[in-house]
Amino acid sequence: MTGKRGEAHDVASGHLGANLERAIRGSHKPVLVASRAFRPIRRVMIAFDGSTTGRRTVEFAAGSPLLKGLDVDVVSVTPSSKATEDDLAAAVQTLERGGATARGIAVRGSAEDAIAAHVTAEGMDLIVMGAYGYSRIRSMIVGSTTTETIRTCHVPLLMFR
Repeated sequence: MTGKRGEAHDVASGHLGANLERAIRGSHKPVLVASRAFRPIRRVMIAFDGSTTGRRTVEFAAGSPLLKGLDVDVVSVTPSSKATEDDLAAAVQTLERGGATARGIAVRGSAEDAIAAHVTAEGMDLIVMGAYGYSRIRSMIVGSTTTETIRTCHVPLLMFR
């Protein structure tokens, strides 16, 4: 578990700790990025892109006793297609077999904006997602969905590499 900012941080919400990305990229286990205030976890959002990491994330969530009985939204921010619908349906089935109440949701737009909007609109308490799927150089040039999600969402995030 880690926080978004280091010990010597200021309270500027847009700044992330200098070691956060390194800790997540270097971990072979899920990393929980804590938020400043605690609230019980009742509603979970899984940011799902159909990738290998995305499927592993869903399988982890389905097998975790921590998520049993919770409401889980599997949100895919990709162009709608038959493959997207099939991937979402399979993810929902996996989670329901694991004991969660799940629904699949396909949304359009930029991933960062769509994830933040869903968290706010639906009152999510935790985001589960893959992290830093691209190299640091590509992220520096194009931007990073992971970094923007950590920066803009004020709920804990469970990150997978």
